[in-house]
Amino acid sequence: MHDQRLAKVRQHLRTHDIDCLALVPGFNLQYLTGENFFLLERPFITFIPADDDADLVVMLPELEAPAWEREVPFKATLFPWADENGPDDAMRQAVEELAGIKTLGVEYLRMRVQEWDLISRFLPGVRLAKGEKALEPVRACKDASEIESLRRAVGALEAALEDVLSRVQPGVTERAICSSLTSAVLQRGGEMVVLEPLVQSGPNSAMPHGRTGNRPIQTGDILLIDFTTTVHGYYADMTRTFVVGKEPDDRLREVYEAVKLANAAGRAAVRPGATCQDVDRAARQAIVDVGFGEYFVHRTGHGLGLDVHEAPNVVEGNQTPLEEGMVFTIEPGIYLEGWGGVRIEDNVVVTPDGVESLTTFGRDFRVVGN
Repeated sequence: MHDQRLAKVRQHLRTHDIDCLALVPGFNLQYLTGENFFLLERPFITFIPADDDADLVVMLPELEAPAWEREVPFKATLFPWADENGPDDAMRQAVEELAGIKTLGVEYLRMRVQEWDLISRFLPGVRLAKGEKALEPVRACKDASEIESLRRAVGALEAALEDVLSRVQPGVTERAICSSLTSAVLQRGGEMVVLEPLVQSGPNSAMPHGRTGNRPIQTGDILLIDFTTTVHGYYADMTRTFVVGKEPDDRLREVYEAVKLANAAGRAAVRPGATCQDVDRAARQAIVDVGFGEYFVHRTGHGLGLDVHEAPNVVEGNQTPLEEGMVFTIEPGIYLEGWGGVRIEDNVVVTPDGVESLTTFGRDFRVVGN
């Protein structure tokens, strides 16, 4: 599996005339090697030449060398460095193995100034390119094992949410619900993640990227819950919106039904060959048609995988064709400042003839805590 991934990345490097790819510890290196190295204070750069026959060249802390030799399945020339000597000599030796490189792909969203300083000093004439051009097309299409991990992560979220909703009552705080969700996700088979659940009530729910606070839930509040977990490192990301303690008024019903229609329209637009823009437009139009278009203020969705936000972005202007195995969110929303917001977020996978929603948690309006 990892050999196939490496071969595909190298093929994309050659397609984009990139001679070599430089990766630091993170999701991209984990995806290719199967090993999750930590991005700490010590510089660590893996160089992947575009040539299929070339070994990887790795400048790494000597503390990490045994793990690489033990766990990583690729032929590589290692240049470890010790704390007392620093990385310069190791970097100089690594660069000598990379003679002739004119274009270097780097991770624009991840590489730090520390690693860039080494590259600029020891490869001063190299031209930089966006390494994502070679990485995103490969990572975006998930294989069966990746989709199974995503499916299990979704299952943990859905079971945990059902557990916690049974305990929601007026007076409980957003923070208490957040804590209960975190515990329930772990009990249901999810993994600990750094992203805290978003539990937003009443007017707080009008902030698309708000924060969980200490506000006590009140009767009649909108309650928006957006949370994640991973299985084998693969992220599921789900949002559902409820009302607490009593039936919703007409305005809330109108807003909720508009978002529900937009979610359904977005899912229905997913099929191989459609573009990310097509899906965004389908979901957005459903909200525009009922007069709330200006209150849908973010993209329709984002890719899911080892990172919670990765390719493909489901947004206006992205004409990337959808392919079988792509997994992403459909999460339209309406946000009215001072009143509240509604979002319904599903995780979908592109199938050979359409789409499957990995999330199956109910989308009909639901009153909790009554």
